[in-house]
Amino acid sequence: MTAMVPTALVAEDEKLLREQLVDLLHAAWPELEIVAAVDDGAAAMRELDRRKPDVLFLDIQMPEASGLEVARRASGRCHVAFVTAYDQFAVAAFEQGAVDYVMKPLTG
Repeated sequence: MTAMVPTALVAEDEKLLREQLVDLLHAAWPELEIVAAVDDGAAAMRELDRRKPDVLFLDIQMPEASGLEVARRASGRCHVAFVTAYDQFAVAAFEQGAVDYVMKPLTG
């Protein structure tokens, strides 16, 4: 029996933060396969439908669609963790089914 590899999608509009998050995830969770790393909410929704990841790591404020909108679309399909600099969205994030809410800046 083959163990399933967990998959994730990262959505962060700032390139350096997106790359940092991907690097930190690889270091903390080596068996996680990041199937897409995108820079806006619309791309996140497309990749959510296309790739069907197990976990979404979402920024809250992104162009095209917010992380909250992406989380609503993902509802019940995968786990959602928000990675954001905005603490005022925490309640809304958990109302959308978030399993975690990580504040930026990220540290390893």
